[in-house]
Amino acid sequence: MAENRLFLALSLAWVVALTGCGSARGEPDRVETFPVDGGECTAQWWLEPLVQDVSGEASAAAERALRESTVSATDIAEWEETLLNAQSRHQEIPAKKLEGYAYIETVREKVRSGLDEAGFPDAPTRIIETYADLECS
Repeated sequence: MAENRLFLALSLAWVVALTGCGSARGEPDRVETFPVDGGECTAQWWLEPLVQDVSGEASAAAERALRESTVSATDIAEWEETLLNAQSRHQEIPAKKLEGYAYIETVREKVRSGLDEAGFPDAPTRIIETYADLECS
């Protein structure tokens, strides 16, 4: 039962984080176009405080991590496996988008790690969220 709740919560958070960001969030904090199997994708990321009074140090750490995050083939493969395991069997993710989502999640994870290294861990309270949007052709 607890595993199902965790899965649903993670699925919902993932869907919310990846949809509709562009129109509601203004100019992105990072934009990147990258090749994927059979085309290319453009990703956009936005940093957004989740609590009042986020310190300048935390904001700087998140901005630095977002700006400096790189994505390797290993990162992509690990996130693709995670996303495949979490997807609904009723609505499979096309390969091109799967690779794009894996790219986005790698960057989001590196921002969380950068915040953690700067003394702002993800738990018990995430103070800055990294939202993203993806378009592939």
